[in-house]
Amino acid sequence: MPANGKLSMYQKNDLIFVAKSPDYCLRDDRVGSLGTHGRLCNITSQGTDSCDSMCCGRGYRAFTLEKLDRCQCKYYWCCYVKCKTCRTLINAHACN
Repeated sequence: MPANGKLSMYQKNDLIFVAKSPDYCLRDDRVGSLGTHGRLCNITSQGTDSCDSMCCGRGYRAFTLEKLDRCQCKYYWCCYVKCKTCRTLINAHACN
């Protein structure tokens, strides 16, 4: 406790910001921020990756992505692997 008997606003281990944080919602080349326009967001999340949080109130758009993966791979003696290509459609969202 300080000598004057009053509680301090800050504690010894508090992190105190002395400069204003940039607006990371908008592109700003000066600080290296790409902004969030076009960034993928998670429509079902409650966290920082949620569309509501990440899109900074600008809304988001829904679209479908096609993902191609190797699947049903089979090893042949000796010595190669042969795979099929599987196609998956994914519902995605990106910030406006």
